[in-house]
Amino acid sequence: MEIRIDNNVFKHWWVSLIVGIMGIIAGICCFVTPIRSLAVLTDFFVVILIVGGIFNVVTAALNAKWNRYWGWDLARGILEILLGIWMLLLPTPIITTILVYIFGFWMLFNSIMGICEACELSNIRLVGWGWLLACSILGLLCSFIFLMAPVYGGIFVLAYIGASFILYGIFRIVLAFQIRKYNKQFE
Repeated sequence: MEIRIDNNVFKHWWVSLIVGIMGIIAGICCFVTPIRSLAVLTDFFVVILIVGGIFNVVTAALNAKWNRYWGWDLARGILEILLGIWMLLLPTPIITTILVYIFGFWMLFNSIMGICEACELSNIRLVGWGWLLACSILGLLCSFIFLMAPVYGGIFVLAYIGASFILYGIFRIVLAFQIRKYNKQFE
């Protein structure tokens, strides 16, 4: 049986580059305009919850045959959709006030899910599972800080999200150039 690699899999490498640049810009905006950023991030967080939940449900359905933990993705997706819809129905000032708690519990849940996913990826010896484990453990610790000290939560949310956007942007830019390099090998 011959294994065929499709060299068009990563055809649009520049999309990752653009996403990376936008991530870095969004991260910088969190630090430059914190009050406006918190209001925008509140609305953005609601949209991300709903869209992320939909993607998690779809991913669970598509991967049900080979991923024995697909039910956790389904549960995560359903919870994110329900939480997003609930938050969508609340006035923005109330959401901003309770955002620290919601974000703390959301981060706690996703960190635990990330630890479980990292353990599963280590079982199949996928390169990079340790990074997911380390980031998930860091996220777990940060979620405890959120929930124990909500007074500092708003500032911490902005700092965390700003740093996350910047790091994610750097990751996507590096990924874009790695994909571009991969594509050049097949030309």
